[in-house]
Amino acid sequence: MMNVTYGVTEEIYSLGHSSRTSYGIAAYADSTEDGTATIVASVHDVTADKQALSKLVDLCNRLELSTIHLNDVVEDFLAS
Repeated sequence: MMNVTYGVTEEIYSLGHSSRTSYGIAAYADSTEDGTATIVASVHDVTADKQALSKLVDLCNRLELSTIHLNDVVEDFLAS
């Protein structure tokens, strides 16, 4: 079983003269072989509320969420 760490991602979307910042979640699989982390799952453009998403990411890490449940967790987050 691989060790997964979740993190908040930041993206800036621009159209014409306007732009917005949105945050998503990425799951990183730690590699003990070469010390690099590889993104194994991600959900982009979840919310503009970085603080709320950071709390969700902390919860995912604390509960050691499997990547197969990431989309369901994000859907639940957006529905609340």
